[in-house]
Amino acid sequence: MKLALISHGAPDDPRHFSGIPWHVLQELRRQGHRVEPFYGEPTNWAKQVAHYKNLWSLKLSRQPHNFAADAGILRTRSTTMDKKILEFAPDAVLCVGLPEAAISLSTNLPLYVWMDAFYPSLRRFYAYFRDYYSEQDARVLQRIEGDVLQRARKIWLSSVWAKKEAATDFPKAAMRMATQSFGANLENPPTNAEVEQAITARNLATPTLLFLANEWERKGGDAAVETVRRLRAKGCQAKLVVIGLKDRPASAPEETWLEWVGPLDKSKPAEARRLRECFLTSAFLLLPSIADCTPIVCHEAGAHGLPVLATNVGGLPSTVTNGESGQLWPPAQFAEEAPAWITAALASRTRYETYAQAARRRYENFGNWTVNVRAVIDTIAADLAQPQPIVV
Repeated sequence: MKLALISHGAPDDPRHFSGIPWHVLQELRRQGHRVEPFYGEPTNWAKQVAHYKNLWSLKLSRQPHNFAADAGILRTRSTTMDKKILEFAPDAVLCVGLPEAAISLSTNLPLYVWMDAFYPSLRRFYAYFRDYYSEQDARVLQRIEGDVLQRARKIWLSSVWAKKEAATDFPKAAMRMATQSFGANLENPPTNAEVEQAITARNLATPTLLFLANEWERKGGDAAVETVRRLRAKGCQAKLVVIGLKDRPASAPEETWLEWVGPLDKSKPAEARRLRECFLTSAFLLLPSIADCTPIVCHEAGAHGLPVLATNVGGLPSTVTNGESGQLWPPAQFAEEAPAWITAALASRTRYETYAQAARRRYENFGNWTVNVRAVIDTIAADLAQPQPIVV
């Protein structure tokens, strides 16, 4: 299949959108498809107009006008892409990211959208989108997303929660929505044999618990610390390893049982090896998030046979099979109830290994890009093969 791949940033940039479009691009090519990524820069006049809009918005409402929500920027960026895409002449356009990227694409191009959540959900869920986007921005983005989704032939959301939210916000497009997971962003995942060996070798007497996040408060850093503190109070000599954050918050105690690693860059071999070692040797991944759409780290943990202990917010119930590949709690109950559950799981190696093996199976069945990209492509191929109604 010949595909144009777009996103709200450059799809071939591994740093954009947690590397999700980049991994989709690599997997599509591995599966034999001809795929080209497209991204357009906005015109200078559109940027200048957006700048004055921001000044005006700050003066009138004391709310910023975010360039990512500016219709002029979005349209000129999309128009630039459209010219290049028409020259490429793809069978279809796949947008892995926010749908406003397709605002000005030619309507005769079959369009498909794959995303973790759309703007209205993001605004309700994350404080960032309320702080840095004005109410006017919110109205503009919802209208633009609605227009694009209305002409998309298929729309995938990466969790049941996100699909339900999107169907409520965009009811006219609801019938074309489905759930399709994302995958682990790993170039060289461990083999089954490596994972089995790692599970068997894990130290359950003095276990390591892993907290991997780039935001302390939203990802529940304090709850992770309190969980380990309570575990230790029960007599378990647990250790917490924190990866991803550069700056250490005041609430992260200077204790011998808390190791602050900082950010690790997967593109650097030594740091990638360190991250892989932490995944393989830890007993659990802790993710007591206050808000999360589709944390890719859950799939990455599963690839290493690492059970996930998380909260039941947002898309987390679609990335962790509760009671099998891990356990979920409401945010307010996590630090209170997780320590007893962990103690019981660690008391029996057979029980623990059952969870770890289930985590790996979940990755193999649902949490990798090969499976999910193939499902999306199969659906696109079947849809393109169907005769389309003639619009008069």
